[in-house]
Amino acid sequence: MTPSPSIPPRVPSLDPGNRRILCPLSPAHIAGFAAFHLYVILLFVDIRTAPLPLLAFLLACHIAPFLPRVGFFLPIVGRGKPGEKGVALTFDDGPDPEVTPLLLDLLDRHSVSATFFVTGERAARHPSIVRDILSRGHAIGNHSYHHFPFLMLKGIRTLRREIASAQSLLAGFGIVPLAFRPPVGITNPLLWRVLLEQGMYCVNYSCRAVDIGNRRIGRLSEKVLKAVSPGDIIALHDIAPLHAVTDRLMAEFDALLRGLKEKGLEVVPLDRLIGKEVMRREGSPGEAHPAALFYDGLAADYDREQFCSPVSIARKTEYALFEARLPSLFSPSDRVLEIGAGTGIFTLAIARRCREVTAVDISANMLEILKVKAAGEGIGNIRTIAGNAETMALEGSYTVACAFSCLEYLENLQAFFRRLADHIEPGGTFYFITARRSLFRLFAQIGNAMRQGLWLKAHSRREIEALLTASGFDEIRISSHLFKSRVSGGILLEAVARRRFDPSIPAGL
Repeated sequence: MTPSPSIPPRVPSLDPGNRRILCPLSPAHIAGFAAFHLYVILLFVDIRTAPLPLLAFLLACHIAPFLPRVGFFLPIVGRGKPGEKGVALTFDDGPDPEVTPLLLDLLDRHSVSATFFVTGERAARHPSIVRDILSRGHAIGNHSYHHFPFLMLKGIRTLRREIASAQSLLAGFGIVPLAFRPPVGITNPLLWRVLLEQGMYCVNYSCRAVDIGNRRIGRLSEKVLKAVSPGDIIALHDIAPLHAVTDRLMAEFDALLRGLKEKGLEVVPLDRLIGKEVMRREGSPGEAHPAALFYDGLAADYDREQFCSPVSIARKTEYALFEARLPSLFSPSDRVLEIGAGTGIFTLAIARRCREVTAVDISANMLEILKVKAAGEGIGNIRTIAGNAETMALEGSYTVACAFSCLEYLENLQAFFRRLADHIEPGGTFYFITARRSLFRLFAQIGNAMRQGLWLKAHSRREIEALLTASGFDEIRISSHLFKSRVSGGILLEAVARRRFDPSIPAGL
């Protein structure tokens, strides 16, 4: 049964666990913080100029929402990945019974695919067109339910309802859109939190004809072809033109497609251009969690980032610590559980030394890369499980459990340790490396919040030891590493603990 186009479907409840870890820290927060402190400083220097930083911040807050590629309030995908030579076609505001079917035929004739950012109201009114879009291999994104032009001026409850209602309706077509395009491309400070709650991200555009929703389609193709460049996301509309016949609009679209080909610009799917999934089909792996969304999008470039970017110093240190432990921790008879296995940076080395490895990660895309690596090296003793280790049911019994820079994502580390302990054999080993609470780590946490919208938890040495002891572990050995000095005890904690033979007996007895 298709919901009424005037009444949004019931919005599913949000996961309260996600809300607790969300920290959508944006450049706007940093700019506001800096502006306030400059204001205070200038009060003592020149009181006449003191308000200027605050005025500049307010001006930026008013201008930024109307710049579709400026991520002032949240990360915005506005162009393709660096080095991309193609362009992507996107169509907003549909589906439309007069335009969309003709457009689909035109796209078929040119053998190109596009992304349709549909409104929930129109999708409810024209479900057969939505099914046709999907059956022809195109992607669908979320464009809100009612497409209020000034949606971003409304409160967070309306914003949540508009996005979640469209998601709920589109789920009836067997899809989960991951990409959201705000009406008119306008953003606001509240949008990122709402998208994080839904496991979505924002996509705008870098090239458009300023057609005002197909109210001005004259020379549309000429305007786009004059401005387009490799890597562009082109924004168009698949709704009936206001003052022209549909055939004229189709002629402009046809001229645009031919012109792009003549310029040597290949039209590629949006997900290929930006390196992120635009939507998932029902039954496909993955979950709507901010961390899953982030790492699914990063998967293809993850290894390069980990070892060829500024973060490599931490990862290289971590891997050196792991390598030193390999001979003593893992043996040929071991069954190993690795939490947060990712692309297999540690997994493959473990699998070469033990009987079997169960690799768990929240990102299905990361695990797919792990499986490709394992197949390429002829390693067949790795089982992968995509899911959130904090909430999923852990199965089996293991001689060793390990985790590398992933425990920071867990909301309740005590509960996780206790649950994990039940799956480690008495006398078995729990080995992990995690973030140590320190001033240097605080800056990394702020940077991560600006990038992922999540606050990654760091812990003190004493806290980790207490958590392990309370969870049934003893023979606990914890050391700190990297950037150790008189003012900092390091930013990494390495811990090795043994599962007590009798968990009911307190440690030390």
